[in-house]
Amino acid sequence: MSEQNNSKQGANASLDMALEPAISTVKEVNSKQQKSDEPNPANKNRYSALVVDDNLSSQKLLALSLSMQPQIGMIDFAENGESAILKAKSKEYDLIFLDAKMPGIDGYETCARLREIPDYKNTPIIMVTGLTSPMDEAKGIIAGSTTYVTKPVQQIPFKKLINRQLALLEYRKSLQQPET
Repeated sequence: MSEQNNSKQGANASLDMALEPAISTVKEVNSKQQKSDEPNPANKNRYSALVVDDNLSSQKLLALSLSMQPQIGMIDFAENGESAILKAKSKEYDLIFLDAKMPGIDGYETCARLREIPDYKNTPIIMVTGLTSPMDEAKGIIAGSTTYVTKPVQQIPFKKLINRQLALLEYRKSLQQPET
């Protein structure tokens, strides 16, 4: 069993090293956006995302996938449900990616609590988890998730999913803007 754990830790360390340049870029862009006092017109059509996962490698993989989407600007992270709820109450996110199995309150409970916040009634909440049974997926949908993706994330279908969610956000935004 310890050989398996050592192998897993080695794989995670290799993944962390491989993803570090991309994560550094995401953090740098986020930092510049947070520090800028002047609104950047190029960012007005960009969306913010919150990635909630207790596994740093999973956070990095999702961040890398999301950073490749030009419509996504800010990417924030939370390591558990409690932290995610606090962040969601202090800042409004356009998309939330949520692991199901985390310490403290799990992703299902986190999702249900997020849905209780008025600003998050219609926000896309995508559960991204290693729990693969149909019952797990049903629990996610009952908790209020928009959709359920299992790990390891398949990049092509995931990109299509993100594009659909972004198109939905664009459509909702167009309904809110007065006609000229």
